[in-house]
Amino acid sequence: MTWWMIKPSIFASIVFGVSTCVASAQDSKVSVEMIGVGSMSCAHWRSTQERILEGTVWIHGFWTGLNYVAAASDQTQPKIGVSSIVAEVEKACARKTSQTLASAVWTTYLAAKR
Repeated sequence: MTWWMIKPSIFASIVFGVSTCVASAQDSKVSVEMIGVGSMSCAHWRSTQERILEGTVWIHGFWTGLNYVAAASDQTQPKIGVSSIVAEVEKACARKTSQTLASAVWTTYLAAKR
């Protein structure tokens, strides 16, 4: 096997491990090293127009990463339109404004896979 064939597998393993940590962290209150606005609360994300825009970009990037891991590990990707993703995350945030944006996205991602 060549290096270019191995790299996607290594990347998928690392990212899948991180996404698993997000789920575990949500369940067991373990601290996850989250980068960007995803580590902030839903209330923080929704507090200003600038933060809403920053969070929207972050949501799309995080969602894309989750989709990449799903594809690389032969898992199904959610069947949800791009225009619906942020609206669904907003609903999750409205239910619990103190949760992190990352947790709201993760919850929404899992729900969309059903």
